[in-house]
Amino acid sequence: MATTTTTRDPLTVSAVLCVDTEGLDRLGAALRYLAIGLVDQAVQVRLLSADARVGGLMLGPIQTLVHEPLVWPLARRRLRYISDVLAAQPPTVVHALCGGSYALAGALAAEFDADLLLSVSSPADARRLTTMDRKPVQRFLVATAPLLELLEAQVGIAHDALELVRPGILARKEVACFAEPGRAPTILCPAGFHRGSGVDRLIAAVGLLRRRDPQRRVLLFLPGEGPREPALRRQVDQCGIKPYVTFVHPLDDLAAALRSADVFVEPAGTSGFAITPLQAMAAGLAVVTGPNDACDLFHDGRTALVCPDPDPEALADTIGRLLADPAFSRELGAAAQEYVRTHHATSAMAERTAALYRELALARATFRLADAATGT
Repeated sequence: MATTTTTRDPLTVSAVLCVDTEGLDRLGAALRYLAIGLVDQAVQVRLLSADARVGGLMLGPIQTLVHEPLVWPLARRRLRYISDVLAAQPPTVVHALCGGSYALAGALAAEFDADLLLSVSSPADARRLTTMDRKPVQRFLVATAPLLELLEAQVGIAHDALELVRPGILARKEVACFAEPGRAPTILCPAGFHRGSGVDRLIAAVGLLRRRDPQRRVLLFLPGEGPREPALRRQVDQCGIKPYVTFVHPLDDLAAALRSADVFVEPAGTSGFAITPLQAMAAGLAVVTGPNDACDLFHDGRTALVCPDPDPEALADTIGRLLADPAFSRELGAAAQEYVRTHHATSAMAERTAALYRELALARATFRLADAATGT
């Protein structure tokens, strides 16, 4: 691909954010807060994705470019189209928000002689870094402290190239869980209906809770989709809990469902950072999850309850503890909200990201001024 030559103010920060489907799934609402926060920080922002869902992020005046997937044999032609569209306002920074966008971001950064930044939010992202040329990358923005340690110790990235920038989201003022004492407790699990999601173990756990106490009132809400849905529906029938379980398609507005729930369950845990449990914490739900060595959101007994081996018995015991003690559940939800406010503020995310962009722009401008002064 030929190099595009442009003249621009080196201190003007124009950022292109590249995000793939996995990045949208992982970051969700945090991506919207990042883009809008960067604009508030006087950064010119464009969002680039092959996933049409970026159009639903309600980004106002921020330009979104939805491109065709970069698949062989059309990748070169489609990349050329993307470059031509961006050339009217060449980026000074290209920022890939997930591993699936690393290659595209690298090609665009080379095309426009822009600074390249890569975000890392999962072990899968870290593995991608072990197989690619990392020399052009100016900074790695890491979502969690354990992932930062992994990149330094196992991937061999220098400490001064790593920046801990936690994804940000807004925490509600009210604690959602058990806010209405007379309401039947509601468990929410948007894990999806595929093998390994753990929804089958959660259904079995709710069946156990009903058998242990037939008078217990508890509802299970399952927004999701996937090939395992028919089998999961049959399991619900076999457990005798059909009146208490609701299957719905994935929700466009998960926040509304979170405000109406009491307990959020992630029965299989996550690998790295994921926005959905953070949203549950921000809403003030009592969160139940499996272990996650690459994430630092969940502090057992303080911000969530962690099941070391989340089988149906353990899940039933953990959820039963929350249902039996609403006061403890509300304390857990309130502590989770405070953790989000302290460690995942949207303002801190946008300010730190914009500061990195400006730092790189200033270094580039200083270097060029020095070249001009020496004539080299």
